[in-house]
Amino acid sequence: MFVVFIWGYVFLNIGLIVRLYFALRGPGVSRPLRLGLCLLAVVFSLAFPAARWFEGNGFWMKALTFTGTFCLSMVLHAVLVWILVDAFRLLNRYFHWFSIAPERRVQWRHRCCAGIAGAALLLSGGGWINTQYPVIREVKLPAPAGTAPFRIVLVSDTHLGRLASPAFFNRLVDSIESASPDLVLFAGDILEYDFDSSDVAATAAALQRLKPRLGIWAVLGNHEHINGRGGLNKRLLMQIGFRVLVDEWAETGEAHGEKLLLIGRDDLSSRYFTGHERKTLDKILADAPKDGRLKILLDHQPYHLAEAEAAGVYLQVSGHTHNGQLFPVNWVVATIYENAHGHSMRGSTNYWVTSGAGTWGPRVRTSGRAEIVAIDLVPQ
Repeated sequence: MFVVFIWGYVFLNIGLIVRLYFALRGPGVSRPLRLGLCLLAVVFSLAFPAARWFEGNGFWMKALTFTGTFCLSMVLHAVLVWILVDAFRLLNRYFHWFSIAPERRVQWRHRCCAGIAGAALLLSGGGWINTQYPVIREVKLPAPAGTAPFRIVLVSDTHLGRLASPAFFNRLVDSIESASPDLVLFAGDILEYDFDSSDVAATAAALQRLKPRLGIWAVLGNHEHINGRGGLNKRLLMQIGFRVLVDEWAETGEAHGEKLLLIGRDDLSSRYFTGHERKTLDKILADAPKDGRLKILLDHQPYHLAEAEAAGVYLQVSGHTHNGQLFPVNWVVATIYENAHGHSMRGSTNYWVTSGAGTWGPRVRTSGRAEIVAIDLVPQ
């Protein structure tokens, strides 16, 4: 999928730059200026692959990564706006909503180019602002009779690395703390491939401010497994202070009356990097207590939802989808997943898929809000 994404990015840039070159023809824009603008577009388009290629987390690498990923957002939104402009032009030929004198067509073509660039910049800039402070989304779920009421705070897809620093994580912890959780669950993709191990101490210091009585638990996502780094990232997460579950279960809440069974699955992508299939839920739960305690499952990718229902899970929490992150990708993910965002049910099993607190690629969101989910379990 990443290869498809990269080639798609290449062809979008080529198409956009060629279109820009021809759209700028005519009086008012000299040929050297036209070539210069197109060359500048080429340079900016190369910033994203260059940032993926080079290593390091210094200031210039962070600047290059931000520039490259922001340009990625600009390209996508420029293409979308240009499609809308072309659609208007096509319809205008038949409905004659707007007429332009022949001697002014070049001028209007240049204005359209500037308008498209401005719209792409405005959308991307607004999307960047949208990522800075995730909203707290509050949800109430009916719990089985006899369950003590408590609050779960779900966080996913923080993608800590070059673009999501310990300072961002510190603000995130402030928001989690303000939600007064009893249990905190991180549903994968916590660390990005470019996470610097020198940031472990600062990230750990932020996490230590959280004192939920039922603990802070996490599972691995596909990004933790990139380049076969699953084992390393698990150790880093444990150093930070997470209790990491990888195809295993743990009991929690006995001292407080909840008697919860937390189940953490390895990510589906682990087979591509390790060559080993993750365990089935039946195998994970083979030696688990059979006393009817409430089962809560962490599984990064919301695939194969029927497995949780068959295992008698009360609540599965997932992330991964980002709710598309950039419009109209949310329409695409909605066709891929049974539940791409929000709440759903199968039988008596609840599912919540969060859009995530962070972003992948550009620090931009235009298909919804970054979120932290506070789930209140209310006994019936």
